[in-house]
Amino acid sequence: MFVAKVVLRDVRKSFGNIDVIKGVDLDIDDGEFVVFVGPSGCGKSTLLRLISGLEDITSGTIEIGGEDVSYTEPSQRGVAMVFQSYALYPHMTVYDNMAFGLKMTGHNKADVDERVRRAAEILELGPLLDRKPAAMSGGQRQRVAIGRSIVRNPKVFLFDEPLSNLDAELRVQMRLEIAKLHNDLANTMIYVTHDQTEAMTLADKIVVLRAGIVEQVGSPLELYDNPDNSFVAGFIGSPRMNFVDAIVTSSIAKSATVKIPNLENVEVKVTTRDRTPDKGEQVEIGLRPEHFLKTGKASFEAPTTVVEQLGGNSYLYLDIGTDTPLTVEQKGHAAVDDGQVAKLAIDPKAAMLFGKDGLRI
Repeated sequence: MFVAKVVLRDVRKSFGNIDVIKGVDLDIDDGEFVVFVGPSGCGKSTLLRLISGLEDITSGTIEIGGEDVSYTEPSQRGVAMVFQSYALYPHMTVYDNMAFGLKMTGHNKADVDERVRRAAEILELGPLLDRKPAAMSGGQRQRVAIGRSIVRNPKVFLFDEPLSNLDAELRVQMRLEIAKLHNDLANTMIYVTHDQTEAMTLADKIVVLRAGIVEQVGSPLELYDNPDNSFVAGFIGSPRMNFVDAIVTSSIAKSATVKIPNLENVEVKVTTRDRTPDKGEQVEIGLRPEHFLKTGKASFEAPTTVVEQLGGNSYLYLDIGTDTPLTVEQKGHAAVDDGQVAKLAIDPKAAMLFGKDGLRI
């Protein structure tokens, strides 16, 4: 198998007067597994299609393996794409579905057979080679679609939400199989999803997109622990981060103390990152659901509206007088029921501050 670096420089795409991709610069290293994430309409699938050649760029350059492929035909780019739809030929067997593309491009019979059987071995499809798609599960069909890409020996694999049509259990299974596939092949892989859990578990590097712009690039834990802005902080993590209005009461280099009116005016000293906020400045404090303590200096009380008991952990949804309830994760069984008052404390070491412009403070 090949590996190839993918380089995008000021890539733009417009449909008429609508700018969909707005100047993306990105380096994807040899053998890296990169995941594009973002809300619907952010441009992640369009960006993938620009890399594949299925859409023409408006301006900029795309390099794959050191070659400028900005205006090269898709078949000449050395990429293979796996779509959300399996798009298998229903009248063909698994073997013939995987071999069809190679036969159409003139590969000899022995080469075709070797490639198909090697892909079938990697994907554990050997016993299914004589089956037709109608006699297979959704997960098995998606493995055939991936196998059809493997036999082409591509430089880069492109996945466009390949698990969206599968049920929850199959999604987990296929996620593990795709991760194993990357470990076995070591190819460069680019994967599009709106599911941040897939992104966190699969990616070497995550690219967070919003409205055609790259908001942040980094490893899953870098984005989780050190987001650049409130959009990334809220998008990465499930359940999402809580954002609560706060007022700066004092600040020095690298730290600020804020008062949170909706949490009984509790005061919290938070480490700052990019700047020192002014006293009296209106900010937002970011608190992940798992970053609350049962006791502590920055304590508060609030009534619960709903308690979700999941066995290994619990989620409390607290009414703090805002449109969105405060979400709190606790290990094990929750000690309160719906409607009861929860007594908690904020973990100041884990709190983050964001300005009203959304940027990290």
